[in-house]
Amino acid sequence: MSSAPFPSRDPSTRVVRTTCPYCAVQCNFDLHVVDNLPVRVTPTKECPVAHGTVCKKGLFALNDVRHPDRLTGPLLRRNGELVPVSWAEALAYVSEALRPLLATRPDAVGVFGSGALTNEKTYLLGKFARLALGTANIDYNGRYCMSSAAAALNRTVGYDRGLGFPLGDVATSDLILLVGANIAETLPPVMQYLKGARDRGATVYSIDPRATVTAKVAGRHLAVRPGTDGVLALGLLHLMKAWNCIRPTAPAHGMTEVLWQADDYPPARVAHECGISEDELLTLGRLYAGAHKPLILTGRGPEQHAHGTDTVQTYLNLAFLTGHFGKPGGGYGTLTGQGNGQGGREHGQKADQLPGARSLRNPGHRAEIAALWGCSPDDLPQPGRSAQELFNACGEEGGIEALIVLGSNPVVSAPGALQVRERLEALKHLIVIDFLPSETAQLATLVLPGSMWCEEEGTTTNLEGRVQRRRKAITAPGAAREDWRILCDLAAAVGRPRGFTYATFRELQDEFFRATRGGVADYGGLSAERLDRASAQWPVRSADGPDTPYAYAPTYPTPDGLARLHVPSFPPPPAPRGLTLTTGRLGNQYQSGTQTRRNPALRASLELQVHPETARERGLNPGDLARVTTRHGTLDLPVALNPGLRPDTLFMPFHWEASANLLTSPDSLDPHSRMPAFKATPASLVPVPVTALAGSISEGRPARTAPLEGGVPV
Repeated sequence: MSSAPFPSRDPSTRVVRTTCPYCAVQCNFDLHVVDNLPVRVTPTKECPVAHGTVCKKGLFALNDVRHPDRLTGPLLRRNGELVPVSWAEALAYVSEALRPLLATRPDAVGVFGSGALTNEKTYLLGKFARLALGTANIDYNGRYCMSSAAAALNRTVGYDRGLGFPLGDVATSDLILLVGANIAETLPPVMQYLKGARDRGATVYSIDPRATVTAKVAGRHLAVRPGTDGVLALGLLHLMKAWNCIRPTAPAHGMTEVLWQADDYPPARVAHECGISEDELLTLGRLYAGAHKPLILTGRGPEQHAHGTDTVQTYLNLAFLTGHFGKPGGGYGTLTGQGNGQGGREHGQKADQLPGARSLRNPGHRAEIAALWGCSPDDLPQPGRSAQELFNACGEEGGIEALIVLGSNPVVSAPGALQVRERLEALKHLIVIDFLPSETAQLATLVLPGSMWCEEEGTTTNLEGRVQRRRKAITAPGAAREDWRILCDLAAAVGRPRGFTYATFRELQDEFFRATRGGVADYGGLSAERLDRASAQWPVRSADGPDTPYAYAPTYPTPDGLARLHVPSFPPPPAPRGLTLTTGRLGNQYQSGTQTRRNPALRASLELQVHPETARERGLNPGDLARVTTRHGTLDLPVALNPGLRPDTLFMPFHWEASANLLTSPDSLDPHSRMPAFKATPASLVPVPVTALAGSISEGRPARTAPLEGGVPV
């Protein structure tokens, strides 16, 4: 595969192969470009992951490339309004705003990144925060996505590669447990592997409080109560021990203690706490005990809780103690969601991390990166605030006074969204780099127009650790600049350009590959030329060495090479009364919806899903306006009946500002991953009279009174 555009039969058309801007499958497709404008997307069967399939979001991604809302020049807030300014004026503002803070209190400046950034931008953002700004306070929106699974994997086997095996192995499994993973709507091309396994006779279970599209395809559905996935895993481990099915993958620390804990989770207790029958639990247990290649795949369902790390730990323990962890076609994997969610959590934009998945707490790791960057290890800050803690500190006395946001929209995606909005409004300086005016950008004091996926070079790492090239097909419009250049411009504006004067993108990319060398997530053997020949799954330690399709085979990168199993800790189960609000995605939308809500091909309605029995008890019919209240806010939405939902559970998507995250908790964080509790919020539900005005969202913000399609009330 050449790095140059592919030839076309039409001499006026260039064809450029690149990666999709959406989910972590990272499908490849060809862009047909005429006069600096992509006019068509063509899937390619040469894609090593999707094999010629692309979901609807990818096929219609070009609708956003020249959207009328596209940001093409800097915007500076004057007299309360964002007005166009030159780059010189914009960078002068940055200099005047940030230099005094950096001279006296650099940790008053925060940085917030994204799992949608290329690996090179992830690396540069972390370098920019720690070297140019000297701040400890950098984190990213992946904290809300994969952090619990990453924390569990890191503390168990020393590193985190969501899927430690090629996706093709899924099709060889004989039992697949999808724990809180709605693949059909969030990772559609992966369904081909799921269907392949089912066609070979595999049993596929969807373990989820609602019967999603994935559950309907899977064929078996276990509707556990939100927040009890870990209890279910402990119940399965109890059965495996009782049935003499314990045969550990390898020697490991903590096995005895983990098995002792399982004694406390007999079927009766587990069935009661999970809200299922003992027969359902025993059926699942027998299937797991009899499977040769059982595979557990977790999604955000079990992870987005205040005990998400320990929940994932229970499934890791189960797979390890039954001898399946790290084996081809079986074991455990976690499904990364964002486009570069895997690479985005490896190379330095996490609060505690340096490139190559190194730790800021490790003196040796600090010394390695300091040598590359030409500074003292003491110049590198210690770990800073996690995402939610970063937002909570915005505008507070002694907290964050200025925040730089790159490619993220926390006003929609963060829990306690109204509180986050208030915190961002309290900042002295909010600088947002983006290509569309997100809700966060609309609050900014300065908006800088960045680059879209098809306007930049780089690499992305998909959910199986596969590194692929993203190729530039067109140039950014107007005065928009590539994000990596903007970060270099900002470094110069604050008077610290050393280390940010790359002559070309290739110079930055080569430095990034070098920076990972010797780390756990080692990309040191990669180059643009090697990735033109074929993608590669990390670690790739030398230019002529192999990649690593199977990442979790013993021994592990731990001090003694052994895994460390941990005894999970769960709060006492809540009394089984009242309603629980859980959140998730819709197939036609993506993340905070900045792109997909603007896309006319990706229409979707914002509705509250309610079980028919629950609706009937409250006198609600389809389309009626219902008021949902949690401790964090109130929201009025039209009702959609879903018989596949647990009667004690409400479901709401989070792609709109006036949606789920106005009601979720910003306060309760996982002690290991700092993940907020998105998935299980106590809620009440009452009808709203048709003649009444819609209620308020917390302190007077108007609620939506009709479904949303494409982000516009209809």
